[in-house]
Amino acid sequence: MSGHRLRFLGTGDSEAIDFWNTNLLLEAGERRLLIDCGYTIKYALRDAGLAIPDIEAILITHTHADHVYGLERFGVETRYRYGTRVRLYAEPDVLPVLWDATLKGGMGYSSDGENRLEDFFEVVPIAEHAIEFAGHRLRTFPTLHTGGMATYGVEIDDRVIFTADSKPLPWIAQDRSARAILHDCSLQADNPVHATLDELIAVYPPEVRSRVLAIHYGDDLEAHRATIERELGGVAEQGGSLAL
Repeated sequence: MSGHRLRFLGTGDSEAIDFWNTNLLLEAGERRLLIDCGYTIKYALRDAGLAIPDIEAILITHTHADHVYGLERFGVETRYRYGTRVRLYAEPDVLPVLWDATLKGGMGYSSDGENRLEDFFEVVPIAEHAIEFAGHRLRTFPTLHTGGMATYGVEIDDRVIFTADSKPLPWIAQDRSARAILHDCSLQADNPVHATLDELIAVYPPEVRSRVLAIHYGDDLEAHRATIERELGGVAEQGGSLAL
């Protein structure tokens, strides 16, 4: 669709300083949906020439800080400064943990008394692993990340696979579509919960790797860039985008 794109607001891992948290932005004209909302989101939006009121909806993949801690700022500002509620999408098994174990400590009480997640957001549990937004279909899929935690990635139309945080996924190794793959790519030699660059090279065949853009990487990116560009499709550059 003309003018529709997926922007890489941030591309860093949870330890990165040179890159913002890995958060994406689906733009469809003037309509915008965030995919994840980490603690650096206001910096990332500023760099993109945007601010909180420009965001219509947010989809959360899992509840780690670099994917959700920006929600407190979103919820407080939209409620008390703008008098609005952003639509918040998440899988049903993500929502209880998002509030009870993640956001409630900072947002559970205010001058209005005891709060709920719904007091800050228009909460929409994802039904049958799919939502529609501005003419685009987003489908969630389970990932291999932290044991015992509900974690998901997102497919956008038939164009993009975003793994969010995940080890390599067997079904991606078998994928022979033309879809771009934004894949978690830890630059550490070993990582128990994120795909390492070496694992991506070992697990995925060349025809898959050629479509992989590394994302969720560390500040030592430049030391690994040559290998990424030789073995994968390239780097998802912060501030870059894919047409939708």
